[in-house]
Amino acid sequence: MVARFQLLQRGWLLIALALWLPGLRVQAHTLPISQLFVVTDVDYVHIELSFNPFELASFSEVDTNKNGRLDPPEVESQGDRITRLLLKHLTLLVDGKKVSAETAGISPDADSHHATLRAHYRVKARGATITIESNLQKVTSSSHLTQVNCLSGGERHLAQLDSQSRKATFELGAPKQKAVEILEIPKSTELKKP
Repeated sequence: MVARFQLLQRGWLLIALALWLPGLRVQAHTLPISQLFVVTDVDYVHIELSFNPFELASFSEVDTNKNGRLDPPEVESQGDRITRLLLKHLTLLVDGKKVSAETAGISPDADSHHATLRAHYRVKARGATITIESNLQKVTSSSHLTQVNCLSGGERHLAQLDSQSRKATFELGAPKQKAVEILEIPKSTELKKP
C-alpha cells in the first residue's frame, strides 16, 4: 500500500513537473546560457538541462545536415555520446557523496534550437545537501552560464554556475525553527505587605 502510494505520488509529481516546466523555458536565443532544473522526490533526484547544442565543441561533427540544431536522426546516432559528454562535466553530490545517473538521455526540443538532457539518480535526497558541480565550460565556451533551479518539498532554490562559480550547494533539510523566547508568568501573584 505504501509503495503504491509512493508510485502514485511520483506520478503526480512528474505530471505536475511536465505541465509546469514548459512555461519556464527561455525563448530562442543565441546566448551561451543553459537552464538546469534539479527536482527531488522520494527516491530520486531528476535533472533536466536545456542547452544550445551548437555550443558544444564537437557540435560540427554531430550536426551532419549543418542546420544549427540537433535533429532526431542526429540524436539517434550521437545521443549516447553527447549524453556521456555532458554527464562527465556535470556532477551531482548528495551529502558529499558523488551519485551516478541510473538512466539518462538527450532529446531535441521540437520548437527551438535547444536540446534537453534528462538524468535520473536513484538516491533519497529529501532533507539532504545537494551539490551540483559544472565543468561545462570545458566542452562549450568560457562564457557559458548555467542557471540552476532546485525544486524540493515545494520550495525553489536558485543558483548560477559559470567559469567563476562552478559549484552550487542546496541545503534541503527541514527549515530551522526560530528560537522563541518563552516568558514564564507566575500562576498566582501575591502582594507581600512591607
